[in-house]
Amino acid sequence: MHFLWRRGPATVHVVLDHINQTSGSAPLAYTTVLTVMRNLSRRHFLSQQPQGRSHLFTPLIDETSYKQGMLRQLRKDLFAGEVTGLLQFLSNDDEIEASKREHIAQTIKSLGQLQTHG
Repeated sequence: MHFLWRRGPATVHVVLDHINQTSGSAPLAYTTVLTVMRNLSRRHFLSQQPQGRSHLFTPLIDETSYKQGMLRQLRKDLFAGEVTGLLQFLSNDDEIEASKREHIAQTIKSLGQLQTHG
């Protein structure tokens, strides 16, 4: 999806070439990428239009809307819908640099103050 969001409509061959050129892992098979792209089409993330002997796949959802939906679902599923719980978890993630974790912690404190005064 990231490639299609940046590049625009593409065939499976174009996507496959890009993935195999940029990934550090074993090359993917054409049928693997085709299956994923068809599944994304069935789920209405991509449109699939015939183009000669192949198909052209086009994103039906923009990257921002997709990320927003995923983040909302994650917040609901893992944190019972609580923003503070999500932020608290992020503030303890040692893969995030210390200054950013501190900023998140300050945001949590500010939210707590808003709730007690609001």
